[in-house]
Amino acid sequence: MSSGSIILEYAQIKNALEVRAIDADDGLEISFIAPVSTPQEEIDLIARRKLDWVRRRNADRATSSDEKTTAIGRHSDDIRRDGRRGIIV
Repeated sequence: MSSGSIILEYAQIKNALEVRAIDADDGLEISFIAPVSTPQEEIDLIARRKLDWVRRRNADRATSSDEKTTAIGRHSDDIRRDGRRGIIV
């Protein structure tokens, strides 16, 4: 798990906190919702774990896209995606 600096931003929405965490080293940003009563230490732990999870997921996607081909035989890089699950044509 990353032990570097993270920047936390909070927005209270009724009984929930919207938390945004930004890694100060690489600028990776994540967000999640937590109850208002969640202790600060737990919010920090959740933020660090989610940042690490997103990094691992991005690394896995980068390596798997190099190996996969589509059903019609084209390389997966030939089909560009915009991150919203739709295929850009």
